[in-house]
Amino acid sequence: MTQTIPPLGGLRTSLLGELLAKKIEPREPLLSPWLRTSDSALIYAPAGAGKSIFAQAIALAIAGGGSLLGWTAPKPRRVLLIDGEMPEEDIIGRARMLLPSIQGCDPEAASRNLCALIQQAQHMNAPFPDIGTPEGQDTVIQMAREQGFDVVILDNFSTLAECADENSAASFNGIVRFLKRMKQAGIACILIHHTGKNNGTFRGSSKLATTFEVLISLKASARAVPPGALGIDLEWEKYRRRRDASIRNQTIWLTDTEADTQPVWCSEETGDEELIKTVTEARTCEHRTQADLAKALGVTPGAVTKRRKRAIAEGLITADEWDACFNTAGGEESEAQAQTREEDTPMDT
Repeated sequence: MTQTIPPLGGLRTSLLGELLAKKIEPREPLLSPWLRTSDSALIYAPAGAGKSIFAQAIALAIAGGGSLLGWTAPKPRRVLLIDGEMPEEDIIGRARMLLPSIQGCDPEAASRNLCALIQQAQHMNAPFPDIGTPEGQDTVIQMAREQGFDVVILDNFSTLAECADENSAASFNGIVRFLKRMKQAGIACILIHHTGKNNGTFRGSSKLATTFEVLISLKASARAVPPGALGIDLEWEKYRRRRDASIRNQTIWLTDTEADTQPVWCSEETGDEELIKTVTEARTCEHRTQADLAKALGVTPGAVTKRRKRAIAEGLITADEWDACFNTAGGEESEAQAQTREEDTPMDT
């Protein structure tokens, strides 16, 4: 027999027996397989890499029940796109251009379901929600709940939230609190953000990543793409569920939007040249630390950290073998292992 524990200060607790007896409906897919009800995702890229076009394509696919790059919206859903940067004219033009590029998209459904809150379209004295403040969060959440939005896309962090010091973890408390509240409200959220100065990871404190189920990195592709196409290298940096064939690092491109034919999204899986090069260089045991390895490869230490994790996950090298490469080089086991532990230790939420 189970017993309900009285709430303390409005907080609810549940006994294990109660939890096991609960019949919880599975969260519904919004853009399968990587976005479900109440999920949150971070998509970041350098300026000009195509993140806003990519975000708007995602919004149209979900709103119109279409498919994009192998990801499918099982049915049209309500989407709120909050834009703090682009002129209204550009958003309208991109919507017209992108609609034909979304396979199976119902344009009428997309027109009914996709709603845009555009900062540049407001009166210059009209207050616009700052998602880093409780008042701004209340505005967005109330709007989403009252109008029945399933997904909120925020483009982009720098224009929608005031942040005194992006290198301070405390400065991100507001946005982390907002993302948690969105989960509790059952609303999926996609946050668009910029890379940092060294382009190794997103701008600001790593605390920002704590609540996301999905982290996607975009950058302008260095690979050959068709003339006139927008080429983007897409990398999955975090994905909490089992991966399928659609969750892979790849080069994507949108064919020439000024050509006579309709634009089309295409993709090609990227190779593992960078991983193989990194593992091969590490195995030379000539580098005392990962920072030294990064310098030899001409990348940031953060990029080496990400490659190390991917290489281990894909079985190219074990964690012990990786540590041994640096132990042999410098004879300072404690430094190499301490560096690895520090990079792998999750931050408290």
